Amino acid sequence: MKGIARWLVTGASRVANTIRLRGLPSHRRRVRRSRAVLRELRAMRGEALAARTFGYLRQVDPLVYEEVVMSALEDAGTFILRNRRYSGDGGIDGRCWLPRWHWHMHAVQIKRYGSAVAPPHVAALGQLVAHRRRAGGLFVHCGRTGPQSYAALRSARVTLISGDSLLRLLIDRELPNVAGGQRPGGRRNGTGPSPQGQPR
Repeated sequence: MKGIARWLVTGASRVANTIRLRGLPSHRRRVRRSRAVLRELRAMRGEALAARTFGYLRQVDPLVYEEVVMSALEDAGTFILRNRRYSGDGGIDGRCWLPRWHWHMHAVQIKRYGSAVAPPHVAALGQLVAHRRRAGGLFVHCGRTGPQSYAALRSARVTLISGDSLLRLLIDRELPNVAGGQRPGGRRNGTGPSPQGQPR
């Protein structure tokens, strides 16, 4: 999504979440900090940009990191819904509606790994998506993805956002290619999730 359409969706999302977080000053402070972090990331230049970006993210407060990802999704033209409590909603850190997916809801889970992804976390998100009949899930992390996690992805309506795909979301405001999901009600779209975004 480009131009005025993305601007309108982003603006509507910001207004809705400002109202939603009214009376939660610490939460709103973290959202403001997340936007400052994104500005700093987008101003970075030079060699080893990916390594420096992920190193920076791993030093950010974990709750701010969650908001960084949600703010990046918002900047990319999705309508997001931030959680009011950081304890989460059954493991979900937020929700978003993707324009390429006819605005069906996707659950968002955000992990700040220092090493490899825990495959049970990926599987758990897939089970939650199926149980709640969401269109799909976005599993966002800044660690490494092993073969067991990719195996879990093959049986779930979950798109992995990490490595290059996370960089494109954060820096370039580019949404991931959410393919192979299943619309609520059971009709599939595409050919199934494929391994993507694995850090080099």
